[in-house]
Amino acid sequence: MTKIRALRQFSHYHAGSFDQFEVRVVKDEYAEALIGMGLAEDVDADPILKPEPEPEPEPEPEPEPEPEPEPEPEPEPTTPVDLEKKGSKK
Repeated sequence: MTKIRALRQFSHYHAGSFDQFEVRVVKDEYAEALIGMGLAEDVDADPILKPEPEPEPEPEPEPEPEPEPEPEPEPEPTTPVDLEKKGSKK
């Protein structure tokens, strides 16, 4: 029996499902196959991949205050429109 560490999440027909960086003891033949496919590493050996630490989230910047809208100018009074057509008979 060999102790292996999964390098990524995968599922093996005989060995079952592995989460990334999960350590488990499996039969030597399964370990050899999984290590050969690059899916796992031998725990006793030097690690091939190291888990990356999660970066700390940056604080969100405070939103800038929105400028107050300028008041709309009052519309100028309109003169009544002459609806009659030019040259028409009255």
